[in-house]
Amino acid sequence: MPGLSEQVAKFLASEIEKGSFQPGEMLPSEAELSSRFEVSRTVIREALARLKYDGLLESRQGSKCKVIGSSTKRAFRFDQLEHPGSTEIGHLYEFRVILESEAAALAAKRRSQEDLARLGRCLETLDQAMRKGISGTTENVNFHQIIVETSGNPFLNDFMRFLKGKIWDLVQEDRNLSKQKGLPLDVQQEHVAIFEAISMGNSDKAREAVQSHLKNAAKRRGITIFNSR
Repeated sequence: MPGLSEQVAKFLASEIEKGSFQPGEMLPSEAELSSRFEVSRTVIREALARLKYDGLLESRQGSKCKVIGSSTKRAFRFDQLEHPGSTEIGHLYEFRVILESEAAALAAKRRSQEDLARLGRCLETLDQAMRKGISGTTENVNFHQIIVETSGNPFLNDFMRFLKGKIWDLVQEDRNLSKQKGLPLDVQQEHVAIFEAISMGNSDKAREAVQSHLKNAAKRRGITIFNSR
């Protein structure tokens, strides 16, 4: 059964799709939404974060969010991921390997000192999350997004921003699974390898590090990708 934050996110997304909230309109505050749905503000924040990553909302000063709308942001859909099985998840991992490994190769060629500083800060936050035993899902998703941004290709960047909403649950489950298996350090070392390859400007190593990381993530789920058919 979907968690509370997912239920709230799906309801709000449906309302946006139906036009109950128009582009440019402000959503009610976190406090108002919390009262309306009779859930905690933490649940509301998680739901809003999902919708922001899905391209439906953007943050505004204070506790309100602005509706962006769905006509352009959701033109490309991943309907098979509404209730994914192992086959669909495997296809998504393969898709991510193709997109993100080449983005990392470009990032290694085009990264600036500012890009490296952003990646380094994100990596440090991921390390803190690992040491504190908390999920770090947001930081993980952001780490991969920054790599794509660093590629310098606006089409890759825009598509990855759209995809972020679709991989949120996948990343959350990956991190929970790695924690259960006692593997957070292994996952963090994979992130470090990606960062170091990009820092060195080595496109081949950056590509291989991302491929290895995502293939390992799939394998931790018992899924082998790019296998012969």
